[in-house]
This record gives sequence, C-alpha cells and structure tokens, in this order.
Amino acid sequence: MASVVVRAAPPLDPPVGAAPPAMPGLDELPLPWPGPPPGPPLRRPGDPHPPGAHAACRRFAGLCVEVLNGYRPASQLRPLTHPHRFADVTDQLMRRAVRIRMRPAEAARQGRLVRARRLLVTEPLPGIAEAVLVLEQGETAWAMAIRLEHDPAGQPPPQLQGWRCMLLQVV
Repeated sequence: MASVVVRAAPPLDPPVGAAPPAMPGLDELPLPWPGPPPGPPLRRPGDPHPPGAHAACRRFAGLCVEVLNGYRPASQLRPLTHPHRFADVTDQLMRRAVRIRMRPAEAARQGRLVRARRLLVTEPLPGIAEAVLVLEQGETAWAMAIRLEHDPAGQPPPQLQGWRCMLLQVV
C-alpha cells in the first residue's frame, strides 16, 4: 500500500511586513509569457465612443422599439441593415413582436408599451459597435444585443451616419 503525505496548506496572505515563505520544490513555469495580442489595441471601457457609434446604436434601438410597439413596420429597417442580414434581424424582432402583440393604443392605455430601460454600447474594434439593450413591458424584462459595423464605402444610410446592423439577437 502506498503512503500518502499530507502537507499543510500554504497561507493565503503573508504576515504584514514579511515575505511569503518559500515553497521548496515549486519553481516557476519555464514558459515564456506572451505579450499583447497582435493587431490594434482593444478599447478600454472608459474610452470615449467614436463619433456616431453611440448615437447610431441609440437610434437603431429606438427604431426596434417602435417596431415592437407596432408603430413602425419592420421593412423600414432594410436600409439600415446589411442586405444579407435583413431576414435574420427582422425574424428576431418579429418573434418577440408576436409574443407581445397588442394594438399600440390598447398597450398605451394599459401601460404595456415596450420601453428601453438601459443601453450599453462598446466598440471592441474600430468600426464595430456592439450594444446591449434592456427592454421592459410591464413587469417583464428581456435583452436585445445589436452589432453595428461602419460602412464607409457604398451607400451609407444617413440616419445612422454610415453604420449598418449586422446582427440583432433578442434574448
């Protein structure tokens, strides 16, 4: 039968003013620590948003809320959405709209309109804006994720200052 050696756990914090005890037999790993990833540096959360990114996300989110409330047809999002992604974006919105279907006047009287509670926008890379929108209807809340990409070439939509929706996910 093999014997088992039980050792005391090392202290988590050294005593104040003392160096941590040396652990015999434990050396540093001989692996080099990689530097920062190649490419442009990632934006920090406190960095200001590029011109137009936050406003474009806020505008697109507001249009989506109008679609959910029935004040705007989803087809009006077509010029603001990438042509290959339009069907996916409207499918996500329409699935939620079917679940909350109520005439806007009736919803307003009952206080059941969909409202944006909070919008958070980040730009992980230049020209890409990602937003999370918290929506509420009465006591129900859910989230919507939006990804916009800046499209300087071609026909940029003036409503979003050249930003186009590439992804919309309703959770």
